[in-house]
Amino acid sequence: MVRKTKKEVVTAFRTREILDAARRVMENRGLEATMEEIAAAAGVAKGTLYLYFPGKDELVQALMTQVGQNLISETEAILDSPESPPEKLRQVVAMLLRYLEREGFLFPVYAREIVVGEPPARSDYWRAIRELEEKFITLLTRFFAEGAAQGYFITGDSRLLAFMLQGLARAVGYYQMKGAPREAVQEALPLLVNVLHHGIIFHNKPFGEVASP
Repeated sequence: MVRKTKKEVVTAFRTREILDAARRVMENRGLEATMEEIAAAAGVAKGTLYLYFPGKDELVQALMTQVGQNLISETEAILDSPESPPEKLRQVVAMLLRYLEREGFLFPVYAREIVVGEPPARSDYWRAIRELEEKFITLLTRFFAEGAAQGYFITGDSRLLAFMLQGLARAVGYYQMKGAPREAVQEALPLLVNVLHHGIIFHNKPFGEVASP
């Protein structure tokens, strides 16, 4: 295990602090938040902020990468749990909705750069996000294939099912982006569970209780 230098540790810590501050500011101000506001929330000078992030675009991109990495980690934890496949599916849906509710201010950027495919300025960022997207789809593909083999889910193209689930979550994000009330994301869980239950899961298998995200 390679030990980090003191400078690397401090840099990583300060970067996390700045990203946490940016998230707090943008939750209230949205993408209209300024670098000055973010620097103030992080307790650093504006010049210091620019040492870590050349501009707001780079800061937003770093936030999106962080969110993607966290989402992958949580998905892996859910799919590795001892719960039944239907319950794991419910938990994945609930998790996706939590991210939409908590990180909703980032969805317009995600929709523009990732879904529509407008290339961002930094190709390395584009590649990293695409890799995280593919990893998420791969996790779901394997999950649906295993669930079908066990008789819990319908037999079909597991990768297509993975994209369909991702599409359902994105639909909630678009609804939220178009001005839906904040509680709409929470209310989406029972709706999505109902859609999945009647469209993917065999009815002779228990699905479990529907809980709030």
